[in-house]
Amino acid sequence: MSLTQAEHVFAGVHENGINDLLRALFTARGHYLNYGTSSFVPATTASRTNIPPIPFPGVPGGIEYAINFSIPKLDCFPDSSGGASPLPIVRGQFTLHTKVRLTVGCAQWSVDDRDHNQDRKPRVVLAPISTVLDIWARCQPTVRYFGPGMGDIGIQVDAVEIVDITPDSLESVLECVIRMMLQGALSNVRLPFTPLTMGAFSLILLRGPLVEDDQIKLYGDV
Repeated sequence: MSLTQAEHVFAGVHENGINDLLRALFTARGHYLNYGTSSFVPATTASRTNIPPIPFPGVPGGIEYAINFSIPKLDCFPDSSGGASPLPIVRGQFTLHTKVRLTVGCAQWSVDDRDHNQDRKPRVVLAPISTVLDIWARCQPTVRYFGPGMGDIGIQVDAVEIVDITPDSLESVLECVIRMMLQGALSNVRLPFTPLTMGAFSLILLRGPLVEDDQIKLYGDV
């Protein structure tokens, strides 16, 4: 009772277990982390997701691009990065560390000036150029509770930090864009606590999820 205070049931998941789960999930379902337009990803598969190009006036077919995240590693409060993380966290928060490769199909197009057919489409040549950014994100857990013994824990991305990008305005723009993309990718990650049903008894969540002691904790009753 001293551990759970007024509750009767405690469940905790260590960050190592969560990272094992993330690694297994994203290895099997790489399409949650890898996205590209048709020039890079012709069709959606288990490993990659096809996305539409960015339309822009005067750019034939739109801007082609690809986004590839590495499997993120989670670190629950307290910080275990040894000072590597640029984002401080407090109780109730955790960090995610990942890398993102941004690729743009740098297009060049032309129409032969000797061809007077105005309907002729320009010839487009794509030269992919890429950059890899080291990403740290400060997050907190969210919970959806569907009833006794049924629910799941999700991830809310509160802030993203990219180290050594100048000027500051460019850093802010990139951090905003990547935060939105990372939140979208992680929206597919839900950690169910339905398995906490014990025989005829189901967990009634009373407190949590809490992030402390390198764990995500749930407190409840049956």
